[in-house]
Amino acid sequence: MVTINPNYQQRGVSNPYYTVSNEITNKLRRIVGSGEILYRSVDGIKGNLVLDMGGKFPFLLERKKKSLNSYILLRKKDIKGHLGMATRKDSTASANVNEFLSMFFLVNRYSKDNLTVRLESDCHKFKNKSTKVLNPSSSGVAAVTYSDLAELIDRDETAERDIQIGYRNAIAVKKDISGNIKNTYWCPRGKPPGVSPKNPSDTVVQLSDNTYQGYSNKIAAGKDETPKFNTNLTAFFSKLEDSNQLKKCQQIIDDSWNQATKQIPKQQKLSAGAMNNFDIRKEPYSESASKKEFAKLSKVFTAEDSDFYGSGFYYLFRNQLIKNLGAHIIKPKNLIYFLNTIYFYTYDDPRSKFVPCPYKLLIGQENGASQIKDVSDNADLKNILLTKKTSDISGSKLLYDGKSQRMSIVFKWRRKTTVDIPITVRTRAAGGWSGKSLFVNTPGLKIS
Repeated sequence: MVTINPNYQQRGVSNPYYTVSNEITNKLRRIVGSGEILYRSVDGIKGNLVLDMGGKFPFLLERKKKSLNSYILLRKKDIKGHLGMATRKDSTASANVNEFLSMFFLVNRYSKDNLTVRLESDCHKFKNKSTKVLNPSSSGVAAVTYSDLAELIDRDETAERDIQIGYRNAIAVKKDISGNIKNTYWCPRGKPPGVSPKNPSDTVVQLSDNTYQGYSNKIAAGKDETPKFNTNLTAFFSKLEDSNQLKKCQQIIDDSWNQATKQIPKQQKLSAGAMNNFDIRKEPYSESASKKEFAKLSKVFTAEDSDFYGSGFYYLFRNQLIKNLGAHIIKPKNLIYFLNTIYFYTYDDPRSKFVPCPYKLLIGQENGASQIKDVSDNADLKNILLTKKTSDISGSKLLYDGKSQRMSIVFKWRRKTTVDIPITVRTRAAGGWSGKSLFVNTPGLKIS
């Protein structure tokens, strides 16, 4: 999946140049002549528009990195990758195929011979016909068509592998369920009617007695490490609607930025000046809304051979934010709010009532049969997350090396149980850091 951004960076290397389809190159040769053309992503058109493909992405044409003062407008499908860089694999597309086919092969009879060829043939033949798999979302439940399946397969760079995994997954699920199948659901954006939206199932089977059995699909062996969360920092602190906690989180973000600004080396007068004249408080608490403002700051840092998106400033800000955030969380009252929020993300609002949908891990193998593992409902973990008394929390401390993107919050629960919460704080913006509210997640609580 290609990210189109004039300020795109990969591993700290700026690269605004892209590769395009042969169709575009051939059209341009008739317009600007032969010779190698470079396609530079830009914010807008300031010269001659020589080719408009009906898209929204402007590119400046260059030869030997010298402008031809000519621009083109391209569609997303016209753009193939970043010049000189490997395109990142779309892991979501891979997961979509094996998840969906886990249900598809459960209700559609196929043999394992020539599986990919027959599936692609059926997609072409049946097109808008239902695959008998349902896709629930906020707007309702819709049947997935063969055309939809064809699009999923087309986006997957490892489609043949994932088709095989989906087939083996279906075999495992068929052995696991007891009773007749009423409906099958693929759940990338919603859950079946009545099932909690927090349920971690990627696929769900509804049996003839109207009970549900869910499966959390994985493509690697391992155990589910709930409770966990993956979210934007300010979204996390607003989940339980405590305005004081949210305001404190926002203050930590802004204070961390200003503290990091003071760490810029004195010899970088231009960078320090630009940062001192920039009011971070005016920027929204978002992961992506400051893209243009950050790009302007980056240019100043680059002029002084410093990297705003890396060691020049981002790492300073991130590390300071982790220190300040950790210092806030380890206070018992704040830690209780933090734990209660994890419960909300993992299990749900305890006041809500939903249709039961127990789930299991469905582990697909590249070679060999798929495995199904039960997920234990750990009462101790739930009790820890639902802590209400500060007296239940003691010895809380922050473990952080001051330079990485991961910290740990460690404490004693009721003076006998040790709890360790590893937390990662980072940007996840493709093509470069573009917002002050970073992403936070934990792979799961550890108790001993």
